[in-house]
Amino acid sequence: MNSRERVLAAIEHRTPDRLPITFDAEKEVIELLMRHFKVSTRDQVWDALHADTRLVGADHNHPRIRKEGEVSYDFWGIGAKPQVYSGGTYNEYCHHPLAAMTSVSEIENYDWPTPSELSFESIRKTKAANPDKAIIAHISHAGYFKATHMRGMEAFMMDLGADPEIATAIIRKVNDYMFPAIERLCREAGDAFDIYYIADDFCTTSGPLMSPGMFREYIQPYLRRYAEIVHKYGKKLLLHTCGSTRALLPDIIEAGVDLMEPLQTSANGMAVEGLKRDFGDRMTFYGGIDLISVLSSGTPEQVRAEVLKNFRVLGRNGGYIVGPGHTYIQPDCPLKNILAMYETAYKECAC
Repeated sequence: MNSRERVLAAIEHRTPDRLPITFDAEKEVIELLMRHFKVSTRDQVWDALHADTRLVGADHNHPRIRKEGEVSYDFWGIGAKPQVYSGGTYNEYCHHPLAAMTSVSEIENYDWPTPSELSFESIRKTKAANPDKAIIAHISHAGYFKATHMRGMEAFMMDLGADPEIATAIIRKVNDYMFPAIERLCREAGDAFDIYYIADDFCTTSGPLMSPGMFREYIQPYLRRYAEIVHKYGKKLLLHTCGSTRALLPDIIEAGVDLMEPLQTSANGMAVEGLKRDFGDRMTFYGGIDLISVLSSGTPEQVRAEVLKNFRVLGRNGGYIVGPGHTYIQPDCPLKNILAMYETAYKECAC
C-alpha cells in the first residue's frame, strides 16, 4: 500500500499493511527535527518520520489580511499578536471584530468574507509534490470555534445562554461562508485532496462546554451539512475537537463525521478501550499519543508502550491513524520521545 491507500483503508475500517502515521508540530519542533535529520524542507521532515498525511490550507485573498504593528489580521478581521514564552512564541487573539455588537442587524451588516476570494493553488501544489500521500485540505475553523474568535470566548458563551438570536446569527453568517466554500473546494479541487479538515473546539478535559441539547441545536446541524457536502464528492470529514468528547460522540457520529482528532486520551472518559468498544466500528480515531503525560514528560519506553497499546486496541480492524494527542507537538517535547513515537509506529506496527 502507498500512504493514501493506507489511510483510506483505515478510515474505511479495513486493515492496512501497517498503522497509518500523521504528524504536525509547532515551528520550533519542526526546526529541531530539520536539524536532527539534516534536511532543509518541511516535507523532508514528514518523509523522515514516515508520515502518510499532508495537511494544507486553501489560499485567501481579502484586503483585510494585513499586519499593523505587532497585530496580524486574518480574512475574518480577527487580530492576533505574538507572545513569547520559554519554549518559543505563539499567537494570541487580541481583536474580536464582533465584540461590541449588540444586535442581529449589526452582525448581518458586518463585512463578511465571500467564498469567491478563495483559491486552491497550495492544495494542488501539495498534491503534485506528494502524489501518493493522503492530502488533508482545510479552509477555516467551523461555526462555533470561529464565532468564539469573532465575538470573544466569554461573550459568545454568554450569547448561547442569554442572547441566542445573536449566537444563531453569528454561526449562520460563518456558515453562509463555509458551506459554499467547502462546496467550491470539493468541486474545483476535488482531485487534489482526500479528507476535509475542520476544527471546532467545544470541549474541555472534563467534558463539553455546553449541554447535549445545546450541541444538537447549534452545532450538530452544520456538522451534518459539512459531512453531506464532502461525502457527495467522495471525501472524508475529519473533525478536530480537543478534550473529553465522549458525551457528544454519538451526535458527532450521527452528523456524519468520519474521523476525530486529536483524541486526547488523558481527558475524562477518553480511555481507548472504551472508545474502541463503543464507537470503533463507526469512527476512525486520529492522534491519541498523549502529549502531556507521555510525549512531553514520559520516557521513550513509555512512548513506545503507548504507541503499541493504541495500535493493539484502536488499530484492530482499522479505524486508527497514529499521531500526537494534540494537533501540534509542543516545544517542550523531547526529541528522543518524538523519535520513539515515529520509529515504533513505523517499525513495530505492521498489521
